[in-house]
Amino acid sequence: MSILLFLLFIPSLSLGQRLEGCEDSWCKSHGPIVHFPFRLSHQPKHCGYPGFELHCNTKGDTILELPSSVHFGVEKIDYVSQKIHLYDPDQCLPAKLPKLNFSQFNLKNEYLPMVLLNCSAPLPDTIHDFVPCLSSSAYKVYAVYEFDHLNLFLSEPCTKIHHYPYAWYTFRENKLQLNWSIPLCRSCEFKGMDCGFKDEIKQLETQLFQSNSYNPNRST
Repeated sequence: MSILLFLLFIPSLSLGQRLEGCEDSWCKSHGPIVHFPFRLSHQPKHCGYPGFELHCNTKGDTILELPSSVHFGVEKIDYVSQKIHLYDPDQCLPAKLPKLNFSQFNLKNEYLPMVLLNCSAPLPDTIHDFVPCLSSSAYKVYAVYEFDHLNLFLSEPCTKIHHYPYAWYTFRENKLQLNWSIPLCRSCEFKGMDCGFKDEIKQLETQLFQSNSYNPNRST
């Protein structure tokens, strides 16, 4: 009997060691819950997947730093659908879009392309979104879907600035939604279990573990 109890105890101990220091964390109350594949910068590296590091600023906001030193606030993390909802603390997210490059980053964006237009005169309220933080008294900037009769806008008084694969609310509501497919921890979340690295040798392989403490709100 003692041998059987010892054998049953070993897996539990192993799981506790693998998740040591990796408990659910947050920067402030009511802030997004952080756990694998994300980790806060003060947590051990094995608590998060490479490229998923977050940190807390002096205001207690949860911050994600993307390539080219672009910082976004984290509004919500949906671990089941594997999506992270971001906002720009500077209130002009479209101004940071030219600096973003996801080609070597695990977080991706998948939307129909929007086109930014610089117009010397205001457009009527039709199929476009006004971008006030990029506009001035001399010109107005609008975002329209690339396939929505773009030729109607490219004559005077508008010229094309750039096209971006971001949703309309990125320009209107100062929000950005990114998703990830690797690591795939969706099944762990469905089962209410933890996801983490399998071992220290194959660090990019993941598996599920029994959760140390069940949190009914841990998907946000």
